[in-house]
Amino acid sequence: MIYLSLKYSILITLLVTGVFLSFGYVYSLIERRNSSYVYSAFGSKGILFTGVLGTAVHEIGHLIMCLIFHHKISDFQLFNFKGYKYEETLGYVSHRYNDRSLYEKAGNFFIGIGPMISGTLFIVFSFKLLLPSIYESININSYFTHLSSINIENAIFLLLSLSKNLLISIFNINNLGDISFYIFIYLMFCVSSHISLSKKDFENSSVGILSLFLIFFAICLVSIFFNLNLSYLLLIFMNMIICVIFFLSIGLIFSLISLFISYIVYSIMI
Repeated sequence: MIYLSLKYSILITLLVTGVFLSFGYVYSLIERRNSSYVYSAFGSKGILFTGVLGTAVHEIGHLIMCLIFHHKISDFQLFNFKGYKYEETLGYVSHRYNDRSLYEKAGNFFIGIGPMISGTLFIVFSFKLLLPSIYESININSYFTHLSSINIENAIFLLLSLSKNLLISIFNINNLGDISFYIFIYLMFCVSSHISLSKKDFENSSVGILSLFLIFFAICLVSIFFNLNLSYLLLIFMNMIICVIFFLSIGLIFSLISLFISYIVYSIMI
């Protein structure tokens, strides 16, 4: 009973944390390159141009997760207007939690990865609000309906299909006369340029991994106690993880588009 619970809880923990942290690392690589292009082309003014909105959405992701996991917010700054030229920290959220609460300790993981969720949601909602006809034609929601069963090949095919449709729809000559298109490009560029996790975010997330494992371990124990099939439980988590991967991949696609745009601007300016 304990062995099975331990086995499945370790697997589920690795799946959940591995996916989020892997995406966070890839996001950070893209943002680092993106920021270097922007800074080389525009200097510190470029950081101000993208950072006010992008950093605010980033920090709001932390704030929302703090509220969900009952952390007490002691202080926060959505953007550092005074010292953004000289300090690495463009914004921050200071929070406290009850060290004896497993739920609040596990929340550290989700607070750390919060910007990836808030950033992707912001981009998708902006897309739907500003370019509704294009959003409806792509019908992003329909892709999720095809992820009801575990099929990695199907998920990859859907991602490639979505990427192709997004690129065709965004870089369409018909959009050039629409002011909403330029507003969306600006919003997408700002947010995707600051969607990645900082070193502090990774450290904060790591604090909650053990508590997260203990929660999964308890869930597995309870499942066995009530004669529930752990393989079915794992199947549920696997389906959730595939949906999470697909969701985060949408944000990643937009980040790559932003990187392409910043590279083009950098090439023209330098």
